[in-house]
Amino acid sequence: MWKPFLILIVLVNCGLGTHMAGAVSFEAKDFSALAIEADQIVIGTVATTSARRTGAREIVTDYAFDKLEVVKGTVSTSLLTLTMLGGSVGTDKLTVAGAPTFKRGVRYLVFVTGNGAVMFPLVGGDQGIFQIRGDQLSGVPRVHDYTGRAVTRLPSRAAHNELSIQGEGPGDPMSQTAFVDAIRAKMIERSIR
Repeated sequence: MWKPFLILIVLVNCGLGTHMAGAVSFEAKDFSALAIEADQIVIGTVATTSARRTGAREIVTDYAFDKLEVVKGTVSTSLLTLTMLGGSVGTDKLTVAGAPTFKRGVRYLVFVTGNGAVMFPLVGGDQGIFQIRGDQLSGVPRVHDYTGRAVTRLPSRAAHNELSIQGEGPGDPMSQTAFVDAIRAKMIERSIR
């Protein structure tokens, strides 16, 4: 189910108690890569998180998203569950340095690829995760990156941590609508080629 090179790291480092399963890093992705490489692009709120064992030692966490808006691909139920390596079962904990996680109750836009077949089913790891937050004054849903920083322009390959559609003013987060429209435009552009 998981990629063999990372399973080896986990099996060597897993046992009883708290363990680190090595570190993970992801190749830098620009906006085009996020949109094109994703099997699914979905907006949803994390409703539940549940850690479990997948065999004798490996621990994974299932993150169930509800209140879905599908931007790309299909979702066959009213929930989307992303399964990722790491989590806590009883007193045993498996932590993967650099691996993204989700917080219950937070609304996200996620660029998903290989769900159920890879350890981290997100294009570019945390680069493929955006928080959607209502603007405090207007209530308009706005886009923030994985760490909570305002996304004021589309991610570029030049510096994937610096997020060329602009927000309404300098430093203003892009609206969810503008961000989703840019994703759809990128998919149309790709299909024309």
